[in-house]
Amino acid sequence: MLRVVRAYPMLFIHPMWDHESQRLGKYHCTPAGYAVHVIADCIGLAGLLLVFIAPGLLVNNWWHGTFAPSQCWSLAVPFALGIASEGLFQFSWWLALRRGFHYDYDRCEASWNEAGERRTFGMKN
Repeated sequence: MLRVVRAYPMLFIHPMWDHESQRLGKYHCTPAGYAVHVIADCIGLAGLLLVFIAPGLLVNNWWHGTFAPSQCWSLAVPFALGIASEGLFQFSWWLALRRGFHYDYDRCEASWNEAGERRTFGMKN
């Protein structure tokens, strides 16, 4: 059964791995793509935290009388981080798919092309 990794973009939080063999398969398929995936998750978490922190800082500045309307641009920073995170996430999967990465959900097995031959990674249940 062939499934797409994801059909719709998400900001900040990306889907978890279906199985540990999918995560390790991507790591063995493309370590650089896996590293980009981890960086995307960290940036997404930072953006999610800023969604809640930025309005609080604006309210704090208003409360103390130091608010300036130009500070409202700080509300765009979390969403910019979310968009950057999504771009990196999609790029990490593009790197894996470029090497022919495929995950078989029924057998919990990842496979990809390496040096002209098909490699597989799966965990024995």
